[in-house]
Amino acid sequence: MTNLPRIAVYAGHGGSDFGATANGLREKDLNLAVSNAATNILRGWGYTVLNNRTTDVDRSITRDANLANDSRVDALVEIHMNSNPGTPGTGTEAFVSIRDTGRARTLAGAILNRVAALGFANRGVKTQVNAQGQDAFGILRLTNMPAVLLECAFINNPTDMARFDANAMARAVAEGIREVFPISGGGSGGGGMPAFPGTSVRVGDRGESVRQIQACLNRVSLRHPSIQRLTEDGIFGPRTFDAVVAFQRIFGLSPDGVVGPLTWARLQQECNAGGGGNGGGNGGGSGGVMPPFTGGNLQLGSRGESVRQVQHCLNHVSQPCSRQLTEDGAFGPLTQAAVINFQRIYELTANGIVGPVTWARLAQECGGGTTPAFADADIPHEGCTTCAGHDNIPSIEVPPENGSGNASNLLLPLLLMHKLIRR
Repeated sequence: MTNLPRIAVYAGHGGSDFGATANGLREKDLNLAVSNAATNILRGWGYTVLNNRTTDVDRSITRDANLANDSRVDALVEIHMNSNPGTPGTGTEAFVSIRDTGRARTLAGAILNRVAALGFANRGVKTQVNAQGQDAFGILRLTNMPAVLLECAFINNPTDMARFDANAMARAVAEGIREVFPISGGGSGGGGMPAFPGTSVRVGDRGESVRQIQACLNRVSLRHPSIQRLTEDGIFGPRTFDAVVAFQRIFGLSPDGVVGPLTWARLQQECNAGGGGNGGGNGGGSGGVMPPFTGGNLQLGSRGESVRQVQHCLNHVSQPCSRQLTEDGAFGPLTQAAVINFQRIYELTANGIVGPVTWARLAQECGGGTTPAFADADIPHEGCTTCAGHDNIPSIEVPPENGSGNASNLLLPLLLMHKLIRR
């Protein structure tokens, strides 16, 4: 079975926090450029990548640490630029936690070696503590996986900045990660895809990469019938082009019919997640696997594949004797109520909005493969005459998911004593 590591790649600072500034450069911008480029490279290789931000927005170190912890990533790398008063320093360095058992230091060393190969002086792997003897950097202090805070170069050193290239730096980071956290194992007869071949695949191409794309599209089409079935002949013709475009539209990618690194990574993710089932039904698809957070909050009125994934996961973690959401990708009142109930169970802000923290907890509960522990959105369905534990449970009244004023309102019980059920 293929091992697909989950990696957090974070951009330091952001929004109103510029970080270090010098010679017209802002650290937050350079951090984001490296983070986004490294993310694209890693996803092109098949990694699942978690980001704290992909645009210029404020960040919360506590929230970002909780997101990484809740998502159970295998490793975290946070991108920064260095700066100092007086004569500018030079080179690259990395910090790890004083609690590190060796894995983070190994990862930091692998990254620094590749950054140094770009011409930067290697200042080594370090630790830094505050007055309380704790890790000085919050992201290292608050996370529980191997974590590296990388200082790429000195933003106030013109020589460093003349040498700095965000894409080259990103590739050094990605290659260091791949060395220490490789994708191991191979594709299986179950439809796995290998790493991105290095060049985009398009109309007119022939060969094994095209056949793998066709096989994966056929596998994904079991959950998404709008993707037409293909002959797996290794020839990228019009039918394969149409299927790729349909896939890209479903998953919010640029519908250009070209399988570049982003489309390949999403194909790989969906294909390796498993086939079978009917994604439009109640609980079809690949069990409970959710991809990384998309970067945009989902709320009442949202539509698309990300909403369908939320609905599918909520169904996956609900008790069998419960109203199953229709996995139609439309975020209506029933979906909102189910999200609120999920948030209350897991002591999240109960606002009915799926942001990065709620998404991470959904992914954790959905992907764990454990016995469902979520029953607060339960509505007895046909064939289920009683549901144990529902006596005397407060309820909220919501309109039908389709918003019709003619249909009877539904009552969604809120299970307030969820911790007792989990025990």
